[in-house]
Amino acid sequence: MRSDFGQVVVRNWPLKLAALFFSIMLYVAVAAQQPVTQALALHVSIVGPPGRPVREPSAEVTVLISGRGSELLKLRSLPRVIARTIPDTFAGSSWRWRIQASDLPLPSGVDIQVVDITPQDIEVHLDSAGRRDVRVVSRITMEADSGFVIEGLSIVPGTAHLIGPMKSVAAIESVTTAQATFASGNGPFFHTVPIDTIPLGEVRVVPRDVRVSGETTPLLRRSFPGVPVTATASGFAGFTLAAERVAVQVTGPAPRVRGLTRDSLHVVAHLVGHQLPDAYARLTVAAPAGLSAHAVPDSVPLKSPPKRRPRG
Repeated sequence: MRSDFGQVVVRNWPLKLAALFFSIMLYVAVAAQQPVTQALALHVSIVGPPGRPVREPSAEVTVLISGRGSELLKLRSLPRVIARTIPDTFAGSSWRWRIQASDLPLPSGVDIQVVDITPQDIEVHLDSAGRRDVRVVSRITMEADSGFVIEGLSIVPGTAHLIGPMKSVAAIESVTTAQATFASGNGPFFHTVPIDTIPLGEVRVVPRDVRVSGETTPLLRRSFPGVPVTATASGFAGFTLAAERVAVQVTGPAPRVRGLTRDSLHVVAHLVGHQLPDAYARLTVAAPAGLSAHAVPDSVPLKSPPKRRPRG
């Protein structure tokens, strides 16, 4: 009887083994298409801005996902860490982050639904930050062609905001632009130049770039004849100027020189020496800022005032 049962078992055993194999595969295939819900434990890693460490840099969250078994199998190599860096521009002491499904390190193309994230809101605390506004110092060189001059060179903004460890921020009096040289043509110019952050260490600066602007204009030389000479209030007693008017040559940006009038120039005589014939008057010219001016000639001789005749 037992031998008959054994013969039944081993009879056509290749076919029976194949049928068992395909049955198992069919079960696996059907099971892989059934929806499955699975919980994943993920580690949250928070990195603070430079110079501002996070007091509680890590946390744990549980993510509940749902999908077909075949899709869940694709998560076997899923990184179990959610990394986030706090923006450099953040200056507060507490940073809050609501984790979204898009923040999870899920591979693309996987058909999986995120059912729940617990906890979803993460709050971390950072060390206190020092803040300070300092001036921006230019290290920019503008090169103008011969016969041209640069006017109205300015840096915007003129101050920068520092954020970082209090001791480090307190030690910084100013920031500088990166060293740069620009060749300017004729007309307005604009350049964006970064602030040099290497000397700042862990201190952050806002903004990181400044705008340099100005205008290149041609130089113009113009002569103004007949400008009156004014003697200084003291020292000229007993002397008179041999010439009371002189010519003045002015050099500067063409638009400003063209709009200049004789009344904008003041020639002042300064006494040199104390008696004739060695004494003379040295002439200086006061002109509007940004203009170069000198008298022609730059000095005049002196003479004694005419003696009054006694009344007869």
